[in-house]
Amino acid sequence: MYNVRIVCAGMEKMTFFYALLIFGIFASSCSQILLKKSADIKHRSWIASMLNWRVITAYLIFFSSLFINITAMGNGVEMKELPIMESLGYVFVPILSYFFIGEKITKRVCLSMVLILLGIYVFYLK
Repeated sequence: MYNVRIVCAGMEKMTFFYALLIFGIFASSCSQILLKKSADIKHRSWIASMLNWRVITAYLIFFSSLFINITAMGNGVEMKELPIMESLGYVFVPILSYFFIGEKITKRVCLSMVLILLGIYVFYLK
């Protein structure tokens, strides 16, 4: 009975770090949308296009997601799983683009997202 409790506590810790990793991927996807929104705005100069609040915030979010990935990998997420989980960005970005930029989600994009999710599911089958 005691061993089961230890395993369950370990699984809760692992679940937390997988959720943290997914949050980092989502945050990275949000920063991509922020960069796209900034690129769509006409700026006074090249410097102004690089040093505005949207770009700086997006790169801070990217930098933060790096530390989230490192934290997750240091606490149980294996290195071989990281690229598989990072492919969730290809699911998050079109959805966020639809809501915040107004881009259309085509049948091809929808099929691609389904195939990515299916691939992640197959990878984690044991």
